[in-house]
Amino acid sequence: MQTHKQLPSICAFLLAAVNVLAQINTGSDGHDGALNPTSDLTIDMADHPDGIYQYSSVNIPAGVTVTFVPNVTNTPVTWLIQGSVEIDGTIVVSGGTASHIQGAAGGPGGYPGGNGVAGSSPATSGQGPGGGAPESSGIYNYGNTYLIPLIGGSGGGGSNHTYGYGDNLGGGGGGGAILVASSATIAINGAVQADAGNIGFYSGHGSGGAIRLVAAKVIGIGQISANANGGSEGGSEGRVRLDTYDYEFGGTIYGQFSRGFQPIIVPASGQGAQLSIANVAGVSVASSLTGALATPDVVVPGQQANPVSIVVSCSNMPLNTPISVNVTPMNGAAVSVTGYNSSGTQASSTATVSLNLPRGGGLIYAQATIGLLVTSAGPATRNGIKGGSYARTGLTTNGERFTKMEITAALGGKQQVAYLTDSGKRYAVATR
Repeated sequence: MQTHKQLPSICAFLLAAVNVLAQINTGSDGHDGALNPTSDLTIDMADHPDGIYQYSSVNIPAGVTVTFVPNVTNTPVTWLIQGSVEIDGTIVVSGGTASHIQGAAGGPGGYPGGNGVAGSSPATSGQGPGGGAPESSGIYNYGNTYLIPLIGGSGGGGSNHTYGYGDNLGGGGGGGAILVASSATIAINGAVQADAGNIGFYSGHGSGGAIRLVAAKVIGIGQISANANGGSEGGSEGRVRLDTYDYEFGGTIYGQFSRGFQPIIVPASGQGAQLSIANVAGVSVASSLTGALATPDVVVPGQQANPVSIVVSCSNMPLNTPISVNVTPMNGAAVSVTGYNSSGTQASSTATVSLNLPRGGGLIYAQATIGLLVTSAGPATRNGIKGGSYARTGLTTNGERFTKMEITAALGGKQQVAYLTDSGKRYAVATR
């Protein structure tokens, strides 16, 4: 159990509703309704491929347990709530316990354990950034204390032992990852669990997962757990982060714990910098994209001569920002050209580049990297925008400042956002 130690308060960016009174707007529109189960509930995340749920309120009564079936991309669980959150029951995103040769599944956003030895096939390592080697447990020394991005625990390695142990040789799954953000209060008198998965015989434990709570006030006397399993030979603890202005939680916390007030949640669609590919060789890009070669998003006529122009639409981005356009064909070398959004305004601009488009199908994506700005009141003006560089907020990862944001938009793909440190380390985050 970790000692509760307050971190210095820091400024926010990309969440315009945050102000000096520590009001939080999660951006939730409440379209998933109120979550108020009266009996045990398993949430199948298949219909939420990004893992983001937008509730009006959440109330998990005592005696009720909520579990999850991960979606196909195994995203973390993200709950954005308009009102208050009351957890008197239990929310579980823990890793699975091994019971077969196959490694146990991780919780949503966590990673599976490795497989045990099978005939001439040796045991395999657990998956994830800290996946355990065969017969070794997973570790969680990656990421950062702010849980940006939100990453689950790694799996333990499978076992190479066979004699007398049947098929119970898989490694334990890594604990999953969950973010609960409320525009009001989070009360935990029950439990939130992202614990490591247990093991079979001589295989490795998973590592604990990740739990992040964001609210103006956090209260309660319950338990928040991203625990390891297996004692001194088990996997490592996961991370617990509480971002709140008014900390009144009196329960127990298991895991590598930190708290402060850092209210970046999930950048909302239309907020912050945005990129999209609007036109390729004079062909407009449809609003509904597939990203599949069988149903291409853009078809360029075969008689089209090179070079062709590609137009990139930009929103909320300083003019003359370098915009790189990259084309990765199914066969042959990739092509990359850099232009500038020199036409329009900061709110809405375009960049046009000219390049030799490879023949055949492939992937086109645009990318820009910009300095981070504070959207709340700041001490300085940069590029005519009120607010200071994000480097001035003091938010760091492993001692390094975040100084830039990288936006990538692909045809048929969801826009991706990553934050970059001084040395260039990338931390991707979810967007909606």
